[in-house]
Amino acid sequence: MEMKLEQRQTPSMRNWISKNKNVPSDFLAWIYRWFVNERQASYGLAVMRIASGIFILGWLLINAPIASKIWGPGSEYLEPYRSVLGYKWPLDILRDSGLGFFIAWYIVSILLAAAFIVGWKTRIVTPLFFIFYTAINAQNTPISDGGNYFIRIMLIYLIFADLSKRWSLDAWLNKRKGKTKREFETVTVLHNLALCLVIAQLCIVYFEAGLYKVQGKLWQNGTAMYYPINSEAYGVFPWLSELLSSNSWIVALITYITVIAQIAFPFMLFHKISRRIALISILGMHIGIAVVMGLPFFSGIMASADAVLVSSATWITIQAWLAGWWRKIFTRSKQTSQADESVESPVDSTERLSASV
Repeated sequence: MEMKLEQRQTPSMRNWISKNKNVPSDFLAWIYRWFVNERQASYGLAVMRIASGIFILGWLLINAPIASKIWGPGSEYLEPYRSVLGYKWPLDILRDSGLGFFIAWYIVSILLAAAFIVGWKTRIVTPLFFIFYTAINAQNTPISDGGNYFIRIMLIYLIFADLSKRWSLDAWLNKRKGKTKREFETVTVLHNLALCLVIAQLCIVYFEAGLYKVQGKLWQNGTAMYYPINSEAYGVFPWLSELLSSNSWIVALITYITVIAQIAFPFMLFHKISRRIALISILGMHIGIAVVMGLPFFSGIMASADAVLVSSATWITIQAWLAGWWRKIFTRSKQTSQADESVESPVDSTERLSASV
């Protein structure tokens, strides 16, 4: 009797297969539900829309005084280079344009960036925004950084995503009118596919950058970060660069954490705890690049895409916290103004007393 019991308890491949025979079908059913039932990461995509739009709008406004010299008729000397790139219509529409047409194009780009930020008619605005913004960049690609290239790729994916589902002017108008937006399955699938492409692009960028770094000797011996933060091109705050590079252990730690965070990033997304660690590490890296190396546009664009990996519950919590914080400030200021109005000055009291007499 004891021998039969032992034989039953002995694990076998056949028993394991029989117990888990429904796993493949359950997994496929879960994938189907994930793509069809709901539009995923609607809050994260809204944050990506707002943040990336703000950075692009700032980029356009800051460069507005010199835009005609960099991307307009003043960039005619780059024509041989542009012919090699091979941009086709409509992305090459500014190649032979005059000053008036370029200024009008630039102004429309600013307006589209503003509409993109507030989430107005994103189904129409997003593809137009991609065309207008990319056409400007195509005029002078040598001065573009990784942020310009990255957001142009992201905008292609975002054309198929529902960017106005949360925190948008469209959602606010629909709620005010009492309208319920009908969600078609095909559009939902395209939205979730666009989200997957955004995440895949992020993983490719970080993983490839990490693999490229480990091939260099400076990254292997832990001294790579010393040189960019102390160079004239990237060292924005000399005192901060000197502080970070004064200790060899700090330089080595920053160097190795950067490489590990980038290479491990795709593999740390499968569990919520490791995903949080990866996102915090990458965010710290981007803050360091923005502050120490003076590349806020690149860091901001990359960090805005990372927002899609933050859970909707986290964004809802942040929204509730910000709303409560705003209500406290508004209520406090309102109570202060009411208190000031209720306090009667001595001059007013005297005037009222004399008037009554």
